[in-house]
Amino acid sequence: MANTRVGRGPQGLPGPPGPAGPTGARGERGQVGARGATGATGKTGAIGKTAPLDRRTLLRNVNMQIEDIYKQLDLQLKRMAQIQRQVDDLRASVKQLAISR
Repeated sequence: MANTRVGRGPQGLPGPPGPAGPTGARGERGQVGARGATGATGKTGAIGKTAPLDRRTLLRNVNMQIEDIYKQLDLQLKRMAQIQRQVDDLRASVKQLAISR
C-alpha cells in the first residue's frame, strides 16, 4: 500500500512487537460446589515391610536426572539462539529487499 502524500515514500516493514504489558488484576473467586460422595476405603498397607532405598543411590539418581535436565536445557537454549540468529538474518534480508524496491 503506497502512501499518497507528497514527499514521502512507501511505508517500511513494521518493527518487532514491544514487551508484554502488565498482568491484569485477578478476578473474583467462584462459589464452592457441593461436596461429592465419599469413596470406598482402600486396602491397608503393610507396616514395616517396605524396603528402604539407599540414600546415596537415591541422591545419585536424582543428581544424574538433574544433570540430564541441565544438558537438555543447554541444548534447547543453544538451538533457540541459532533460530533467533536465522530469524534476524531473514528479517534483515527482507528489509533489504523492501528498501531496494
